[in-house]
Amino acid sequence: MTQHTLDRLALRVGAAVLLAVAAAFLAAGVGVLPAVLYGQQEAAETSADTAPDVPDADALDPGAPPAQPIDFSHARHVGQARIDCQFCHAYARRGPVAGIPSVQRCAGCHQAILSEAPEILKVLDYWENRQPIPWVRVHNLPDHVRFNHKAHIRAGFDCAECHGDVGAMTIARQVSSLSMGWCVDCHQTNNASRDCLICHH
Repeated sequence: MTQHTLDRLALRVGAAVLLAVAAAFLAAGVGVLPAVLYGQQEAAETSADTAPDVPDADALDPGAPPAQPIDFSHARHVGQARIDCQFCHAYARRGPVAGIPSVQRCAGCHQAILSEAPEILKVLDYWENRQPIPWVRVHNLPDHVRFNHKAHIRAGFDCAECHGDVGAMTIARQVSSLSMGWCVDCHQTNNASRDCLICHH
C-alpha cells in the first residue's frame, strides 16, 4: 500500500472509532455527548433535564487576523468599489471551496488601476515572476469536516452570515467560531439535515 492509501485508511478508521464512541454515549444515555459536539474542553456530565452548558457562538473570539503578504483591504474592494464577493471568490457558487482569485485576475485590474501604489507593485511583481501570492488562510476547518460553499449559496445564504461584514474589514478575519455546535445550531434553526455524513467523511 502507498502512504496515501494508508493515510486515507487511518482517517476512515479514526472516523469509525469516533462514530462508535458517539453511539456508545447515546446508547448509555450519558450526558457528555453535547460537550463533545460543542467543542468544549472538558466533558461535563449533565442530567437529562439539564441543558448542556454551551458557549454562545457570538461571544467567541476566534482571534486576531493573520499577517498577510500584501495589505489587501476588503473594505476598499467590497465596501467602496462594490465588487461582489463571487467576482473574486468565483468557485463559491460552483463547488465546495470558495477559492481565491488568481494573481492574473488581480493583475488584470491593477495593471491599469493604482499600478504605482506600493502594495499593488507587490501584486504585479508576483504576476511578472509567475509566482502565487502566499496568502495565509483565515478560515480553516479540520480535515475530517466537509463543508460545501455551493450548497449554502444555492440555499440562499449570504456570505456575511458566516464571514461577517467583510466589506467593512480592512484585514479579513474570522468572526464566527465555525465550531461543530455553531454549525449544528444553524442547521437546526434552518431545518437542514443533521446527519453526520453531511459534514463528515
